[in-house]
Amino acid sequence: MGMVRLKRSLSVLLMLSPIALGVGCAGPPFPVPIGGEPVCPDFELGPTHVKMNGSLRYPVRLRLLKGKDAAMKLVLDGKRAPGTAPAYTYIADDNAEYTVEWAQCVNERAPFPVEEQHAKGTHAPKQPKEAGIAYECGEATVYKTDTLVTKKHDPASHALSFVPPPKPECWVSDTLPAADAADAGAPEAGAVDAGEAAAAPGDAGPAGDAGAAKSEKPKDDKPKDDKPKDDKPKDEKPKK
Repeated sequence: MGMVRLKRSLSVLLMLSPIALGVGCAGPPFPVPIGGEPVCPDFELGPTHVKMNGSLRYPVRLRLLKGKDAAMKLVLDGKRAPGTAPAYTYIADDNAEYTVEWAQCVNERAPFPVEEQHAKGTHAPKQPKEAGIAYECGEATVYKTDTLVTKKHDPASHALSFVPPPKPECWVSDTLPAADAADAGAPEAGAVDAGEAAAAPGDAGPAGDAGAAKSEKPKDDKPKDDKPKDDKPKDEKPKK
């Protein structure tokens, strides 16, 4: 009888073990997209109009802290287009509480050229990270802290939304667009060329007519003075 009870106890313990393990242990981290990332489109740089990758001038460092330990760190520099894949968080599938730290990097992120299409069978040009020129954030200034509470088997509890930094500027082109450059060299509407004005003085309208009038002597319409007639009768000699 004692052996039967012992076997039943062992069987119940074995059945409960997976449940206990599932409750007490965290699952592996899984990706969850970060919402609200800024969009920084590609731009042109220099007189040769080199197309460069769009990004924030001063990226944002995101850290998740569990106590004093960093559970995750990520540098965000924006998306090149609205349809570009977002950045993702990777947080353990567990019931936990984290401190979310948003900080802006002190170092400016240098732009680099857009990767050009290369012929089949040839190697693509290396990007700066592949060439060993990794971006260094430097001292980051914290501008926002939040609390994130995750729930096991609940991906929605892992979601984060981007918090704009104090300096949200993207890299922009330092050259004028073609249309603006053409307008900059065109004369303003209604402007008269000085050379054309000097070459045609007679087209000045009323002013030209005034000059012609000055060259003619004015006519004197005043009637000439006639000698007055003397109506006094002449003295006649007396008859004898």
